[in-house]
Amino acid sequence: MGRETKRTERCSMSKLVIVVLLLAMVASLGIGLFHLLKTPDENDKGDKVVKALTWRIGIWVVLFVFIFAAVKLEWIEPSNSVHPAKFNEEQQQRIDGQEN
Repeated sequence: MGRETKRTERCSMSKLVIVVLLLAMVASLGIGLFHLLKTPDENDKGDKVVKALTWRIGIWVVLFVFIFAAVKLEWIEPSNSVHPAKFNEEQQQRIDGQEN
C-alpha cells in the first residue's frame, strides 16, 4: 500500500468522522427542539432541553479539535484560499496588485 493510498484513506475517514459529528449535532438540536415544544409533564423539570444543547456544544468542541488536529497531522488539507504559502504565481500577482 503506497503512501498516497494511506493518505486518501485517512482523508476519507476524517470526512466520515466530520459528517457523523455534524449529524450528531443536528440530532441533538432536534432532540432539544422536541423537548422544548412538547407539553411538560408534572415531573418534568425542563432540564432535557439544557442537556441536549449541552451535548451539542460538547460535540462542537470535539469537532473543532478534530478538524484542527486533522489539518495539523495533514489528514485533511485546506484549499489554496486559506494557505498563502500555496498560492500560485497568478494569485500572488493579483494580491500584490490589490495592495498597491
